[in-house]
Amino acid sequence: MTLANDNAPNTWEAVTPKVNSEAEFFEIVHDFGNPLELVREAISNAVDAHATCVRISFGVETIDGNKRLVVTLVDDGDGMTQEVLSRDFWGLGYSQFRDRSDAIGEKGHGTKIYLRSESVIVRTQCAKGAYESECDRPLSDLTANKLHKPRIRQIERFMDHTGTEIKIVGYNDNERSKFIQDVVRDYILWFTKVGSIEHVFGVTKHNSFKVRLKCLDQEEFQDIGFGHPFPKDNSDIDKLFSEKGASAADFYVRRYIWKAERLSKHPEVTFDVVISVEGDQVKRSYNPLVGERRRLDTGRYRVSDRYGLWLCKDYIPINRVNEWISGFGSGSNAFVLLHGFVNCQSLKLTANRGDIANTDPLILDELRSKVKEFIDRIDRDLTDKGIYTLREWQEENRTLQ
Repeated sequence: MTLANDNAPNTWEAVTPKVNSEAEFFEIVHDFGNPLELVREAISNAVDAHATCVRISFGVETIDGNKRLVVTLVDDGDGMTQEVLSRDFWGLGYSQFRDRSDAIGEKGHGTKIYLRSESVIVRTQCAKGAYESECDRPLSDLTANKLHKPRIRQIERFMDHTGTEIKIVGYNDNERSKFIQDVVRDYILWFTKVGSIEHVFGVTKHNSFKVRLKCLDQEEFQDIGFGHPFPKDNSDIDKLFSEKGASAADFYVRRYIWKAERLSKHPEVTFDVVISVEGDQVKRSYNPLVGERRRLDTGRYRVSDRYGLWLCKDYIPINRVNEWISGFGSGSNAFVLLHGFVNCQSLKLTANRGDIANTDPLILDELRSKVKEFIDRIDRDLTDKGIYTLREWQEENRTLQ
């Protein structure tokens, strides 16, 4: 006789996966390591909203008797509908730009950095109307394992055009040492869409976009135009040596560009490369934060802290990969000659856009091999009447003297 088994297999029962929303919001909010990433997200959102300008200002206000860091973001983009404001801005994982191939925002995570604050106030105006939304104590709520509690209402139109205003109070625990003009400007020109390298490859659709920036040490707004700075070519070594003599190599510039290259094993993957070979004085001519040594109190850094080769997506630098150019030149610091970028839209980024770790390793390996071929080609070129030749002439000149 067979006894019934209460645990015997039976019909399948559907399982609905659940998400701990409070924990996920808390993790995303704290995934952003650099407080300046708020600036990057503000610029990306403005560009995606078809704005021509975003105004970013940092100030200190006395609120309830205490000094508070206040960040104000204003753009002239499309604005947000009530649905987009409720779902995309305050929610997680939603993005109205997800299906747009030209959009930067795709994960619906970027605006969550604003929640690292004491309050967020949003006013936005789109073609359908104007809306106001605010959220008090978002970081405190998330820290206490509670969801933040934004509220929203329709308001009268307050601008003669579409756009969005965001006021963030008590951001970054009110710590404000990084929000000085030179430091934020440097970050914008290297790590945001305004510092895009796309203009090198003939992409011009964002050329009129600009940032108006005013930091804590600045009285007036400063305009920052679109495009990462590159120096002009100056690679005539005979002319350079004649004019500069023993310091000629410090003023050498030669730019190399490869556009729409394709991987052999992954033919669906294309990439662009721009590498500017630059002498020391050239870097200092357009980069005011380059110094002889690091000065954290002023934001100054050494050439070796910033230069070399960067991987980009959306033409925005993400990761520096100087290990990809091992063997270039002579000496351990030869990479500082290179002001180089590789853009590949097939790179898969982490939630905070801070790393390429989600990219297929097979694609990365092939991309690395291909870039190494270009670096070797540059290395040979610099030996044949390039900066290496200049250095030989300079050494001969010093020996004669």
